[in-house]
Amino acid sequence: MLKPLLLAVLLTLGACSKQHEALNLAGNTWLGYQPLYLVQARNACPDCTLEVLPGQSVKITMMPSTTMVLRLFGAKKLDAAMLTLDEAVSFQSNTGIAICVAAALSFSNGADAALVMPGFDPDKQQLKVGYEETALGGYMLHRAVEKLNWPREKLAMQLLVPKNHVEALTQGQVDVVITYEPYSSQLKKQGAQVLFDSKALTGEIVDILVVQQVSWAQHRELLKSLIAKQWREGVAAFDNLSTAELAFLQESTELNADELASALSGMQFFDAAQNQAFLIEKLPTVIAQMNTYLLNSKQISQPAELPACNQVR
Repeated sequence: MLKPLLLAVLLTLGACSKQHEALNLAGNTWLGYQPLYLVQARNACPDCTLEVLPGQSVKITMMPSTTMVLRLFGAKKLDAAMLTLDEAVSFQSNTGIAICVAAALSFSNGADAALVMPGFDPDKQQLKVGYEETALGGYMLHRAVEKLNWPREKLAMQLLVPKNHVEALTQGQVDVVITYEPYSSQLKKQGAQVLFDSKALTGEIVDILVVQQVSWAQHRELLKSLIAKQWREGVAAFDNLSTAELAFLQESTELNADELASALSGMQFFDAAQNQAFLIEKLPTVIAQMNTYLLNSKQISQPAELPACNQVR
């Protein structure tokens, strides 16, 4: 049975699509997706859609969880979704739905990190490592182990929900925690030190805009314009936020002003040239890396096929 909130969203999206013939796009509350939400909030469009081209609109919905986004995307109630690359790879592999990458939006540039407390001893006979039970959490752990040359046989893995990351490390329940904002900043305030972060993984932990290939064929110019204009407008707004916009972001992300500033310092938005270069030069490589990791960890059973939309005819 559908939960009430999910049912309400389905009905809203369906009604809006029929009435306004708008393209439906959604993401969760992550900071990397906020530029589009900010643009829609700025326009305060009365019909809940954003006109991108004459007579062509987009309905942008901020949802409380990635799970809800993926359910709707899988049910084809969404034309496009903002996801992390690992989420998109897992989704495509597990559903077989034909999707493509329309844009690389942002990448983690220190926002994801492995932290330790002072006195950390990497030569201990056993290292207890805490991380979130997600593909991204596992991938960060996998790459940290590779980069730090830790023997896997000495690692004791412990799954932790994010809200327990701070207590687990500061109370000595784990020796290392793989985490992100706002928990990174909270830990640093208590003396934790960064042992490894996503600065060493440039372009591997990426937020992307993925599109149903059938929707790309129908709405190619609308989506290109959305990326080139509205998305860029939203990113530019971060350089000079009004009081109202700052309040909007704090409420949307549930980060206070300091946490918001710290999170922004650990991520980077792709500009137009970087986006184009990523899609052409880097996307196949990072897809292959993520496929290998997810296959080896038995999180998927077949490689995902996730081309750049510009390569889809």
